[in-house]
Amino acid sequence: MRLVPGGSAVRRGAHIARSVVLMPPAYVNVGAFVDEGTMVDSHALVGSCAQIGKRVHLSAAAQIGGVLEPAGAQPVIVEDDAFVGGLVGLFEGIVVRRRAVLASGVVITGSTVIYDLVHGRELRQEVPEGAVVVPGSRPASGDYAKARGLQVSAPCIVKYRDDRTDAATALEQALR
Repeated sequence: MRLVPGGSAVRRGAHIARSVVLMPPAYVNVGAFVDEGTMVDSHALVGSCAQIGKRVHLSAAAQIGGVLEPAGAQPVIVEDDAFVGGLVGLFEGIVVRRRAVLASGVVITGSTVIYDLVHGRELRQEVPEGAVVVPGSRPASGDYAKARGLQVSAPCIVKYRDDRTDAATALEQALR
């Protein structure tokens, strides 16, 4: 592990594997598991019992929710080779499958509807392998919302990972 000086905290009971880089100030809570080759960028939080795979990039200010209770609640899981953009929030047991890319500002909970524009389907609780997710919005329902033009968050899968996506995230390897 490489803990860059400057104010990061790793709680006792967290597992930080070899070759993890923690940029200050980062915070890893009790029971969290961060696997090899992962970068936890500045102001990122890995919540209690969250599971982060190998070679994941958690960009600046990413928030990975934790779970201590209720008993049996599902942790947030981010699988190998995923890219989590800045200011992304993952909460309530969402699973991000391997090689997924979450653009800056995406917020997903266990009950959030994820709109797969590629396959024309709605998903919950899981971001599929290789999905590229961007923040979106949809009209809020009800007369009050319609009268005011209100929108609600609607994360959208706009494509699945390809060579262009890999090139866009290649800088990550150079930085390590």
